[in-house]
Amino acid sequence: MLELSYRKILSIAVPLMFGTLVQSIVMLTDTAFVSELGTIPFNAVNNAGLIYFSLFMISKGLADGSQILIARKYGEGNSAEIGTLVFHTQLLQIFLSTILFMLFFFFSTYFIQSIVGSQETGEQMVEFLKYRSWGIFFAAMQVSFVAFFIGIGRTGIVLISSLVMAVGNIILDYLLIFGNYGFPELGMVGAPLASSIAEVLSCLVIIGYLLFNKSFSEFRISIWKSIKSSAIFELTKIGVPLMFQGFIALFGWLIFFTLIEREMTPHDLEVSSVIRSIYFLAFIPIFGFGSTTRTYVSNLVGQKKMHLIPAIQRKIILLCVLFVIVLCHGCLLYPEKFIPLIDNNPDILADTSSVMALVSGSILLFAVVTVHFNSVAALGKSNITFLTEVVSIIIYLFACYLFIVTWELKVTQIWWVEYIYFGTMGIISYFYLLYYKRKYYNQ
Repeated sequence: MLELSYRKILSIAVPLMFGTLVQSIVMLTDTAFVSELGTIPFNAVNNAGLIYFSLFMISKGLADGSQILIARKYGEGNSAEIGTLVFHTQLLQIFLSTILFMLFFFFSTYFIQSIVGSQETGEQMVEFLKYRSWGIFFAAMQVSFVAFFIGIGRTGIVLISSLVMAVGNIILDYLLIFGNYGFPELGMVGAPLASSIAEVLSCLVIIGYLLFNKSFSEFRISIWKSIKSSAIFELTKIGVPLMFQGFIALFGWLIFFTLIEREMTPHDLEVSSVIRSIYFLAFIPIFGFGSTTRTYVSNLVGQKKMHLIPAIQRKIILLCVLFVIVLCHGCLLYPEKFIPLIDNNPDILADTSSVMALVSGSILLFAVVTVHFNSVAALGKSNITFLTEVVSIIIYLFACYLFIVTWELKVTQIWWVEYIYFGTMGIISYFYLLYYKRKYYNQ
Protein backbone atom coordinates (compact mmCIF):
# COMPACT_ATOMS: atom_id res chain seq x y z
CA MET A 1 0.00 0.00 0.00
CA LEU A 2 1.22 3.48 -0.83
CA GLU A 3 1.31 5.96 2.04
CA LEU A 4 -1.07 8.90 1.63
CA SER A 5 1.37 11.39 3.16
CA TYR A 6 2.76 14.50 1.49
CA ARG A 7 6.25 13.03 1.86
CA LYS A 8 5.36 9.90 -0.10
CA ILE A 9 3.49 11.91 -2.75
CA LEU A 10 6.58 14.04 -3.27
CA SER A 11 8.89 11.01 -3.31
CA ILE A 12 6.94 9.76 -6.34
CA ALA A 13 6.23 13.10 -8.02
CA VAL A 14 9.62 14.84 -7.77
CA PRO A 15 11.55 12.33 -9.94
CA LEU A 16 8.68 12.42 -12.43
CA MET A 17 8.81 16.21 -12.49
CA PHE A 18 12.51 15.97 -13.19
CA GLY A 19 11.73 13.62 -16.06
CA THR A 20 9.31 16.17 -17.49
CA LEU A 21 11.90 18.87 -16.84
CA VAL A 22 14.28 16.92 -19.05
CA GLN A 23 11.78 16.86 -21.91
CA SER A 24 11.40 20.62 -21.47
CA ILE A 25 15.18 21.04 -21.34
CA VAL A 26 15.52 19.04 -24.55
CA MET A 27 13.02 21.33 -26.31
CA LEU A 28 14.40 24.51 -24.74
CA THR A 29 17.99 23.49 -25.52
CA ASP A 30 17.16 22.70 -29.13
CA THR A 31 15.27 25.96 -29.63
CA ALA A 32 17.85 28.05 -27.76
CA PHE A 33 20.75 26.75 -29.87
CA VAL A 34 18.81 26.81 -33.14
CA SER A 35 17.56 30.36 -32.49
CA GLU A 36 21.14 31.44 -33.26
CA LEU A 37 20.61 30.16 -36.83
CA GLY A 38 17.64 32.44 -37.60
CA THR A 39 13.84 32.65 -37.48
CA ILE A 40 13.11 29.95 -40.08
CA PRO A 41 15.18 27.17 -38.41
CA PHE A 42 13.76 28.25 -35.03
CA ASN A 43 10.15 27.95 -36.24
CA ALA A 44 10.90 24.71 -38.12
CA VAL A 45 12.37 23.01 -35.04
CA ASN A 46 9.47 24.15 -32.85
CA ASN A 47 6.73 23.04 -35.24
CA ALA A 48 8.41 19.77 -36.25
CA GLY A 49 9.11 19.02 -32.59
CA LEU A 50 5.41 19.42 -31.86
CA ILE A 51 4.56 16.96 -34.67
CA TYR A 52 7.03 14.46 -33.20
CA PHE A 53 5.59 14.73 -29.71
CA SER A 54 2.02 14.59 -31.04
CA LEU A 55 2.65 11.17 -32.59
CA PHE A 56 4.88 10.05 -29.72
CA MET A 57 1.87 10.55 -27.44
CA ILE A 58 0.50 7.36 -29.00
CA SER A 59 3.36 5.41 -27.41
CA LYS A 60 3.05 7.48 -24.24
CA GLY A 61 -0.68 6.69 -24.02
CA LEU A 62 0.01 2.95 -24.15
CA ALA A 63 2.58 3.38 -21.37
CA ASP A 64 0.06 5.37 -19.30
CA GLY A 65 -2.44 2.54 -19.65
CA SER A 66 0.23 0.09 -18.53
CA GLN A 67 1.00 2.31 -15.51
CA ILE A 68 -2.65 2.30 -14.41
CA LEU A 69 -2.87 -1.50 -14.63
CA ILE A 70 0.48 -2.00 -12.86
CA ALA A 71 -0.56 0.30 -10.00
CA ARG A 72 -3.86 -1.54 -9.66
CA LYS A 73 -2.25 -4.99 -9.58
CA TYR A 74 0.32 -3.69 -7.09
CA GLY A 75 -2.55 -2.48 -4.88
CA GLU A 76 -4.19 -5.91 -5.20
CA GLY A 77 -0.93 -7.62 -4.21
CA ASN A 78 -0.55 -9.38 -7.60
CA SER A 79 3.13 -8.52 -8.13
CA ALA A 80 3.84 -11.60 -10.22
CA GLU A 81 1.40 -10.46 -12.93
CA ILE A 82 3.21 -7.15 -13.36
CA GLY A 83 6.07 -8.76 -15.30
CA THR A 84 3.55 -10.07 -17.83
CA LEU A 85 2.17 -6.55 -18.27
CA VAL A 86 5.65 -5.09 -18.79
CA PHE A 87 6.48 -7.74 -21.42
CA HIS A 88 3.31 -7.21 -23.42
CA THR A 89 3.63 -3.43 -23.20
CA GLN A 90 7.10 -3.58 -24.75
CA LEU A 91 5.86 -6.01 -27.40
CA LEU A 92 3.12 -3.58 -28.43
CA GLN A 93 5.58 -0.67 -28.31
CA ILE A 94 7.84 -2.36 -30.88
CA PHE A 95 4.87 -2.63 -33.22
CA LEU A 96 3.81 0.99 -32.64
CA SER A 97 7.34 2.36 -32.94
CA THR A 98 7.80 0.71 -36.32
CA ILE A 99 4.62 2.35 -37.63
CA LEU A 100 5.58 5.76 -36.20
CA PHE A 101 9.09 5.54 -37.65
CA MET A 102 7.65 4.87 -41.11
CA LEU A 103 5.27 7.82 -40.76
CA PHE A 104 8.10 10.16 -39.74
CA PHE A 105 10.68 8.95 -42.23
CA PHE A 106 8.64 8.21 -45.35
CA PHE A 107 5.42 10.20 -45.18
CA SER A 108 6.26 13.45 -43.34
CA THR A 109 6.99 15.25 -46.62
CA TYR A 110 3.45 14.83 -47.93
CA PHE A 111 1.84 15.84 -44.65
CA ILE A 112 3.97 18.91 -44.01
CA GLN A 113 3.65 20.20 -47.58
CA SER A 114 -0.12 20.19 -47.15
CA ILE A 115 -0.20 22.21 -43.92
CA VAL A 116 2.80 24.58 -43.98
CA GLY A 117 2.68 27.80 -45.98
CA SER A 118 6.44 28.51 -46.15
CA GLN A 119 8.30 26.07 -48.41
CA GLU A 120 11.65 26.69 -46.70
CA THR A 121 10.19 26.12 -43.23
CA GLY A 122 8.46 22.97 -44.48
CA GLU A 123 11.66 21.54 -45.96
CA GLN A 124 13.53 22.02 -42.69
CA MET A 125 10.66 20.45 -40.73
CA VAL A 126 10.85 17.34 -42.93
CA GLU A 127 14.60 17.14 -42.41
CA PHE A 128 14.15 17.48 -38.65
CA LEU A 129 11.64 14.61 -38.48
CA LYS A 130 13.77 12.24 -40.55
CA TYR A 131 16.65 12.54 -38.10
CA ARG A 132 14.39 12.66 -35.02
CA SER A 133 12.56 9.47 -36.07
CA TRP A 134 15.51 7.21 -35.22
CA GLY A 135 15.04 7.82 -31.50
CA ILE A 136 11.38 6.72 -31.39
CA PHE A 137 12.20 3.05 -30.70
CA PHE A 138 14.26 3.84 -27.61
CA ALA A 139 11.90 6.60 -26.44
CA ALA A 140 8.94 4.19 -26.52
CA MET A 141 10.89 1.49 -24.72
CA GLN A 142 12.05 3.92 -22.05
CA VAL A 143 8.63 5.44 -21.39
CA SER A 144 7.18 1.95 -20.86
CA PHE A 145 9.85 1.02 -18.31
CA VAL A 146 9.22 4.36 -16.61
CA ALA A 147 5.51 3.43 -16.42
CA PHE A 148 6.52 0.32 -14.46
CA PHE A 149 8.52 2.32 -11.92
CA ILE A 150 5.73 4.89 -11.55
CA GLY A 151 3.14 2.15 -11.11
CA ILE A 152 4.97 0.63 -8.15
CA GLY A 153 5.86 4.03 -6.68
CA ARG A 154 9.65 3.71 -7.08
CA THR A 155 10.70 6.54 -9.33
CA GLY A 156 14.31 7.27 -8.28
CA ILE A 157 15.84 5.74 -11.42
CA VAL A 158 13.62 7.99 -13.54
CA LEU A 159 15.55 10.96 -12.15
CA ILE A 160 18.93 9.42 -13.05
CA SER A 161 17.97 8.39 -16.58
CA SER A 162 16.41 11.82 -17.16
CA LEU A 163 19.60 13.51 -16.02
CA VAL A 164 21.58 11.45 -18.52
CA MET A 165 19.21 12.54 -21.29
CA ALA A 166 19.37 16.23 -20.36
CA VAL A 167 23.15 16.44 -20.07
CA GLY A 168 23.65 14.31 -23.16
CA ASN A 169 21.33 16.47 -25.23
CA ILE A 170 22.96 19.74 -24.16
CA ILE A 171 26.47 18.48 -24.93
CA LEU A 172 25.49 16.94 -28.25
CA ASP A 173 23.57 20.08 -29.32
CA TYR A 174 26.67 22.16 -28.64
CA LEU A 175 28.91 19.76 -30.56
CA LEU A 176 26.71 18.92 -33.55
CA ILE A 177 24.84 22.15 -34.33
CA PHE A 178 27.91 24.38 -34.42
CA GLY A 179 30.64 21.79 -35.10
CA ASN A 180 32.65 22.41 -31.94
CA TYR A 181 35.70 20.33 -30.92
CA GLY A 182 36.18 18.80 -34.35
CA PHE A 183 32.62 17.52 -34.78
CA PRO A 184 30.85 18.17 -38.10
CA GLU A 185 28.84 21.40 -38.27
CA LEU A 186 25.33 20.07 -39.00
CA GLY A 187 23.31 23.22 -38.30
CA MET A 188 19.61 22.62 -37.63
CA VAL A 189 20.01 18.86 -38.28
CA GLY A 190 22.24 18.62 -35.22
CA ALA A 191 19.27 19.28 -32.90
CA PRO A 192 17.14 16.22 -33.78
CA LEU A 193 20.21 14.00 -34.04
CA ALA A 194 21.36 15.08 -30.57
CA SER A 195 17.92 14.41 -29.09
CA SER A 196 17.74 10.94 -30.64
CA ILE A 197 21.15 9.94 -29.31
CA ALA A 198 20.25 11.30 -25.86
CA GLU A 199 17.11 9.11 -25.84
CA VAL A 200 19.25 6.06 -26.59
CA LEU A 201 21.56 6.84 -23.66
CA SER A 202 18.65 7.36 -21.27
CA CYS A 203 17.02 4.06 -22.29
CA LEU A 204 20.28 2.14 -21.80
CA VAL A 205 20.51 3.48 -18.23
CA ILE A 206 17.01 2.16 -17.45
CA ILE A 207 17.72 -1.25 -18.98
CA GLY A 208 21.02 -1.55 -17.12
CA TYR A 209 19.33 -0.71 -13.83
CA LEU A 210 16.70 -3.42 -14.34
CA LEU A 211 19.29 -6.03 -15.37
CA PHE A 212 21.62 -5.54 -12.42
CA ASN A 213 19.15 -4.72 -9.62
CA LYS A 214 17.83 -7.89 -7.94
CA SER A 215 15.16 -6.10 -5.88
CA PHE A 216 12.64 -6.39 -8.73
CA SER A 217 12.65 -10.20 -8.87
CA GLU A 218 9.15 -10.39 -7.35
CA PHE A 219 7.74 -8.81 -10.52
CA ARG A 220 9.21 -11.52 -12.79
CA ILE A 221 10.25 -9.17 -15.57
CA SER A 222 11.68 -11.05 -18.55
CA ILE A 223 12.16 -10.63 -22.30
CA TRP A 224 11.01 -14.23 -22.85
CA LYS A 225 7.37 -14.85 -22.01
CA SER A 226 4.52 -16.54 -23.80
CA ILE A 227 2.19 -14.14 -25.59
CA LYS A 228 -1.24 -13.98 -23.93
CA SER A 229 -4.18 -12.54 -25.82
CA SER A 230 -5.87 -11.71 -22.50
CA ALA A 231 -2.96 -9.44 -21.48
CA ILE A 232 -2.97 -7.70 -24.86
CA PHE A 233 -6.73 -7.17 -24.62
CA GLU A 234 -6.42 -5.76 -21.09
CA LEU A 235 -3.70 -3.35 -22.19
CA THR A 236 -5.41 -2.20 -25.36
CA LYS A 237 -8.78 -1.77 -23.67
CA ILE A 238 -7.44 0.88 -21.34
CA GLY A 239 -4.43 2.00 -23.39
CA VAL A 240 -5.95 2.67 -26.83
CA PRO A 241 -8.21 5.53 -25.65
CA LEU A 242 -5.22 7.06 -23.84
CA MET A 243 -3.07 6.67 -26.97
CA PHE A 244 -5.45 8.65 -29.14
CA GLN A 245 -6.29 11.05 -26.32
CA GLY A 246 -2.68 12.23 -26.01
CA PHE A 247 -2.29 12.43 -29.78
CA ILE A 248 -5.47 14.49 -30.17
CA ALA A 249 -4.40 16.89 -27.42
CA LEU A 250 -1.08 17.79 -29.03
CA PHE A 251 -2.45 17.56 -32.56
CA GLY A 252 -5.01 20.22 -31.61
CA TRP A 253 -2.12 22.43 -30.52
CA LEU A 254 -0.40 21.69 -33.83
CA ILE A 255 -3.45 22.94 -35.74
CA PHE A 256 -3.45 26.08 -33.57
CA PHE A 257 0.17 26.81 -34.54
CA THR A 258 -0.49 25.92 -38.17
CA LEU A 259 -3.26 28.53 -38.27
CA ILE A 260 -0.84 31.07 -36.80
CA GLU A 261 1.80 30.17 -39.39
CA ARG A 262 -0.64 30.44 -42.31
CA GLU A 263 -2.83 33.37 -41.22
CA MET A 264 -0.51 35.56 -39.15
CA THR A 265 3.06 36.87 -39.38
CA PRO A 266 6.44 35.19 -38.65
CA HIS A 267 6.66 37.56 -35.68
CA ASP A 268 3.41 36.16 -34.23
CA LEU A 269 4.60 32.59 -34.79
CA GLU A 270 7.90 33.30 -33.06
CA VAL A 271 6.09 34.85 -30.07
CA SER A 272 3.79 31.84 -29.84
CA SER A 273 6.71 29.41 -30.13
CA VAL A 274 8.33 31.01 -27.08
CA ILE A 275 5.05 30.76 -25.16
CA ARG A 276 4.85 27.08 -26.08
CA SER A 277 8.34 26.53 -24.65
CA ILE A 278 7.21 28.23 -21.43
CA TYR A 279 4.15 25.98 -21.31
CA PHE A 280 6.45 22.97 -21.36
CA LEU A 281 8.16 24.45 -18.31
CA ALA A 282 4.79 24.62 -16.52
CA PHE A 283 4.09 21.04 -17.56
CA ILE A 284 6.94 19.88 -15.30
CA PRO A 285 4.88 19.80 -12.08
CA ILE A 286 1.55 19.35 -13.87
CA PHE A 287 2.55 16.16 -15.69
CA GLY A 288 4.50 14.89 -12.68
CA PHE A 289 1.53 15.21 -10.32
CA GLY A 290 -0.81 13.96 -13.06
CA SER A 291 1.14 10.69 -13.26
CA THR A 292 1.26 10.52 -9.46
CA THR A 293 -2.53 10.88 -9.40
CA ARG A 294 -2.91 7.89 -11.73
CA THR A 295 -0.70 5.76 -9.52
CA TYR A 296 -2.48 6.65 -6.27
CA VAL A 297 -6.04 6.44 -7.56
CA SER A 298 -5.47 3.16 -9.38
CA ASN A 299 -3.69 1.71 -6.34
CA LEU A 300 -6.64 2.67 -4.11
CA VAL A 301 -9.04 1.06 -6.57
CA GLY A 302 -6.96 -2.13 -6.35
CA GLN A 303 -7.22 -2.02 -2.55
CA LYS A 304 -10.96 -1.27 -2.80
CA LYS A 305 -10.45 1.92 -0.77
CA MET A 306 -12.03 4.36 -3.20
CA HIS A 307 -13.42 6.47 -0.37
CA LEU A 308 -9.86 7.75 0.18
CA ILE A 309 -9.59 9.16 -3.35
CA PRO A 310 -10.96 12.68 -2.57
CA ALA A 311 -8.41 13.10 0.24
CA ILE A 312 -5.44 12.23 -1.96
CA GLN A 313 -6.80 14.46 -4.73
CA ARG A 314 -6.88 17.47 -2.40
CA LYS A 315 -3.29 16.88 -1.31
CA ILE A 316 -2.02 16.48 -4.87
CA ILE A 317 -3.89 19.59 -6.08
CA LEU A 318 -2.37 21.69 -3.29
CA LEU A 319 1.16 20.47 -4.08
CA CYS A 320 0.69 20.89 -7.83
CA VAL A 321 -0.54 24.49 -7.56
CA LEU A 322 2.29 25.41 -5.17
CA PHE A 323 4.95 23.91 -7.46
CA VAL A 324 3.52 25.71 -10.50
CA ILE A 325 3.61 29.04 -8.66
CA VAL A 326 7.19 28.51 -7.48
CA LEU A 327 8.44 27.34 -10.87
CA CYS A 328 6.60 29.81 -13.12
CA HIS A 329 6.31 33.01 -11.08
CA GLY A 330 9.19 34.55 -13.02
CA CYS A 331 7.22 34.25 -16.26
CA LEU A 332 4.77 36.80 -14.84
CA LEU A 333 6.92 38.93 -12.52
CA TYR A 334 10.12 39.39 -14.54
CA PRO A 335 9.55 38.11 -18.11
CA GLU A 336 12.19 40.47 -19.52
CA LYS A 337 14.86 38.34 -17.82
CA PHE A 338 13.32 34.98 -18.63
CA ILE A 339 12.33 35.33 -22.30
CA PRO A 340 15.90 35.99 -23.64
CA LEU A 341 16.95 32.61 -22.25
CA ILE A 342 14.69 31.02 -24.88
CA ASP A 343 14.83 33.56 -27.71
CA ASN A 344 17.07 36.63 -27.57
CA ASN A 345 15.20 38.51 -30.30
CA PRO A 346 14.39 41.90 -28.69
CA ASP A 347 11.58 42.57 -31.17
CA ILE A 348 9.33 39.93 -29.60
CA LEU A 349 9.89 40.84 -25.95
CA ALA A 350 6.87 43.13 -25.47
CA ASP A 351 4.28 40.88 -27.12
CA THR A 352 5.67 37.74 -25.49
CA SER A 353 5.49 39.37 -22.06
CA SER A 354 1.85 40.32 -22.65
CA VAL A 355 0.91 36.80 -23.72
CA MET A 356 2.73 35.31 -20.72
CA ALA A 357 0.67 37.48 -18.38
CA LEU A 358 -2.49 36.35 -20.17
CA VAL A 359 -1.81 32.59 -19.98
CA SER A 360 -0.63 32.52 -16.36
CA GLY A 361 -4.15 31.92 -15.07
CA SER A 362 -4.77 29.10 -17.55
CA ILE A 363 -1.65 27.32 -16.29
CA LEU A 364 -2.97 27.41 -12.71
CA LEU A 365 -6.33 26.17 -13.97
CA PHE A 366 -4.59 23.22 -15.64
CA ALA A 367 -2.79 22.42 -12.36
CA VAL A 368 -6.20 21.72 -10.79
CA VAL A 369 -7.83 20.11 -13.82
CA THR A 370 -5.01 17.60 -14.36
CA VAL A 371 -5.75 15.87 -11.03
CA HIS A 372 -9.44 15.38 -11.80
CA PHE A 373 -8.76 14.37 -15.41
CA ASN A 374 -6.12 11.78 -14.48
CA SER A 375 -8.32 10.47 -11.68
CA VAL A 376 -10.97 9.53 -14.24
CA ALA A 377 -8.38 7.62 -16.29
CA ALA A 378 -7.04 5.88 -13.18
CA LEU A 379 -10.52 4.58 -12.38
CA GLY A 380 -10.21 2.58 -15.60
CA LYS A 381 -12.51 4.95 -17.48
CA SER A 382 -10.06 5.88 -20.24
CA ASN A 383 -12.97 5.90 -22.69
CA ILE A 384 -14.44 8.81 -20.69
CA THR A 385 -11.17 10.74 -20.73
CA PHE A 386 -10.94 10.16 -24.47
CA LEU A 387 -14.44 11.56 -25.03
CA THR A 388 -13.60 14.46 -22.70
CA GLU A 389 -10.52 15.22 -24.79
CA VAL A 390 -12.46 15.04 -28.05
CA VAL A 391 -15.19 17.42 -26.84
CA SER A 392 -12.61 19.83 -25.39
CA ILE A 393 -10.53 19.85 -28.58
CA ILE A 394 -13.56 20.41 -30.84
CA ILE A 395 -14.61 23.43 -28.79
CA TYR A 396 -10.98 24.61 -28.61
CA LEU A 397 -10.41 24.39 -32.38
CA PHE A 398 -13.68 26.16 -33.10
CA ALA A 399 -12.52 29.01 -30.85
CA CYS A 400 -9.09 29.00 -32.56
CA TYR A 401 -10.72 29.42 -35.96
CA LEU A 402 -12.90 32.27 -34.72
CA PHE A 403 -10.04 34.09 -33.00
CA ILE A 404 -7.42 33.71 -35.75
CA VAL A 405 -9.29 33.44 -39.07
CA THR A 406 -12.71 35.03 -38.57
CA TRP A 407 -12.05 37.79 -36.06
CA GLU A 408 -8.31 38.25 -36.88
CA LEU A 409 -7.35 38.96 -33.28
CA LYS A 410 -3.82 39.95 -32.29
CA VAL A 411 -1.30 37.45 -30.95
CA THR A 412 -1.75 39.02 -27.53
CA GLN A 413 -5.44 38.00 -27.59
CA ILE A 414 -5.69 34.61 -29.33
CA TRP A 415 -4.23 32.74 -26.33
CA TRP A 416 -7.55 33.10 -24.49
CA VAL A 417 -8.34 29.77 -26.16
CA GLU A 418 -6.33 28.01 -23.44
CA TYR A 419 -8.96 28.92 -20.83
CA ILE A 420 -11.66 27.48 -23.07
CA TYR A 421 -9.79 24.19 -23.47
CA PHE A 422 -8.81 23.62 -19.84
CA GLY A 423 -12.15 24.89 -18.58
CA THR A 424 -14.11 22.43 -20.72
CA MET A 425 -11.87 19.54 -19.71
CA GLY A 426 -12.16 20.45 -16.02
CA ILE A 427 -15.95 20.79 -16.00
CA ILE A 428 -16.53 17.41 -17.68
CA SER A 429 -14.00 15.60 -15.45
CA TYR A 430 -15.33 17.14 -12.23
CA PHE A 431 -18.94 16.22 -12.90
CA TYR A 432 -18.04 12.69 -13.99
CA LEU A 433 -16.16 12.17 -10.72
CA LEU A 434 -19.24 13.35 -8.80
CA TYR A 435 -21.35 10.83 -10.71
CA TYR A 436 -18.82 8.04 -10.09
CA LYS A 437 -18.61 8.85 -6.38
CA ARG A 438 -22.37 8.62 -5.91
CA LYS A 439 -22.58 5.39 -7.87
CA TYR A 440 -19.59 3.44 -6.52
CA TYR A 441 -17.86 4.92 -3.45
CA ASN A 442 -20.59 4.17 -0.94
CA GLN A 443 -21.55 0.70 -2.12
